[in-house]
Amino acid sequence: MKDQLALRIRLGDEQAFELLFRKYYVRLCGFANKFLNNPEEAREIIQEVFIKIWEGREEIDPEDSLKSYLFKIAQNQSLNRLRKLKVESKYKEIYKLVYIEHSEFSSYESLMVRELDKNIITALNTIPPKCKRIFELSRNEGLKYSEIAEVMNISVKTVEAQMSKALNILRFELKDYLEVLIVVLILADL
Repeated sequence: MKDQLALRIRLGDEQAFELLFRKYYVRLCGFANKFLNNPEEAREIIQEVFIKIWEGREEIDPEDSLKSYLFKIAQNQSLNRLRKLKVESKYKEIYKLVYIEHSEFSSYESLMVRELDKNIITALNTIPPKCKRIFELSRNEGLKYSEIAEVMNISVKTVEAQMSKALNILRFELKDYLEVLIVVLILADL
């Protein structure tokens, strides 16, 4: 049996979309908040969910449960946000370690760290675009290889090969800064 609301949304009916929004918004916010434990973040996620639904409305299958589809997207978006927050937290800790807590770096080491920052950006820009996107999805957004493969519509083997290529490029481009990285890692253990 076809879901008439889903069919109407698929055809671009804004009133049907508003009805869907009013029917599920509060419940979806509560659902997302169970993952995020932050009502503001949850509301933001659910707004993104509805944007995704509207922008991809032609892909809605009226034969499937629209409610299940909404909650699945909300779950995926919430988990992606948690991964992103985890990655951001890790980078904030590294930043704090390098730039705030260890002001006893010598001026030479501080200069090397600033140079390293610039060279990391330069090195990232030498990676081919598709390869760079895969690297960013893995390192910046915390996605697993299987998730990247799904997002980019490629095989997991291709993701593995592209990640290996990106890491090799970065190793080659940043080989002169190994000393700084070793100092940072040693200080991290103190």
